[in-house]
Formats: sequence, structure tokens, C-alpha cells
Amino acid sequence: MVVQLGQNSWILIGLMSLEILLILIPLFLSSKIEKKDFQTILCDMGFEKNRDFTLKIVAGVSLGILLFFSGDLIIILVKNLIIENLLGTEFIVQGQEGVISTTPVQPNLTQLIIIIILQILIVGPCEEAFFRGFFMKKFQDRTKAIYLILISSTLFAFYHVPPFLVPLSTVVTFFGYYFIIGFILTLIFYFFKYSLIPVSVAHSCFNILILLI
Repeated sequence: MVVQLGQNSWILIGLMSLEILLILIPLFLSSKIEKKDFQTILCDMGFEKNRDFTLKIVAGVSLGILLFFSGDLIIILVKNLIIENLLGTEFIVQGQEGVISTTPVQPNLTQLIIIIILQILIVGPCEEAFFRGFFMKKFQDRTKAIYLILISSTLFAFYHVPPFLVPLSTVVTFFGYYFIIGFILTLIFYFFKYSLIPVSVAHSCFNILILLI
């Protein structure tokens, strides 16, 4: 049975707001361990503002739109062409039944606006700050970039299909999709020299388009 977190949009808004912990916890731990202030740590993660800020925003929006229109192809490749051929249609059906859906159900205008704002200010930036900014920047001097990209993408995928909350069939069915999305976002982060601005915008834009279309 699909777990529909968006059945009550106010509950969904509350849960989305909790994603701020993905950035607050690393900030707090880093400040204690490294003896740095929050602003310095945020800059270290990749939230710097420079003369390329507008360009990075435009690039992020463009990449988010491109990622959105590529999403259907990715899900067809992973779910329909690979998983279904290997494990069968019944396995796919079981996997879909265990999904945790965060799509709001009939939100009013106020709720929809709040959800969009949260996507821009919290969800995209905080997930990227944790899975890209915190994780990749902390280990970049000790681990090869390709390993960091793969590990970051894997953690991102497990965050969206957590094995301790959803059935194994759901993890197997959708892990590849989220891994590829995470892989692309990680490449964006890496391409823009560890700047969180374009990848956060791309992530938020991708989520908002899924929400609206």
C-alpha cells in the first residue's frame, strides 16, 4: 500500500521543514570540531556568493528543467527495461505499492505556495548541502572524486527509498532511478567546482516541476 504523506498537506509541510536538520546538524558538528563559525562552514560547503551568482542560478534552472524532462526516460530505463525484465511485472507492482509518496493531495493555494517556497529554501539546498556540500567537501582530500560521486549518489538514493521504511521490492525498483538523479546532481556540483548554488537550484526546480506538472 502506498504511504501518502501528502494526504494532509500541513503534515507534509511540517515534514519538509524538518529537512533543515540536514544542514543544521553538519553545521553544529563542524563548528564544534573545527572551531569555525556557521558562515565560514556554509562557505566551505559551497554556499558562497560571487560574481558568477546569476549565471549559476540560470544554469541551475536550466539543468533542473532538463533533469525533469529526462526523468521519465530514466524511470523507463531503470524500472521498465531493467528491473521488470529481470524480476518481472509482479515485482514492479509490489515495489510501487510500497512507495512513500510526498506529492500533496489537493493542496489549497496557500499550502501549494508554502510547499514551493520550502522546496526553494529548504528541501533543495538542505539535501544538497548534506549529500554534496558536507559529504564531498569533507572527504575530497582523502578520497578519489569518482568514489565520492558514487557514494554520495548511493546515500542520496537510500535517503529517498530507505530500506528500514519501505519493502525490499520498493528499494530495488526505485533505487536505480534515485541513484541516477543523485549521480547527475553530484556531477553538476562537481562541474561547478563544488558550488552548491547551481545544484540546489536544479534540485529545487526539478522537485517543483514534478509537483506542478
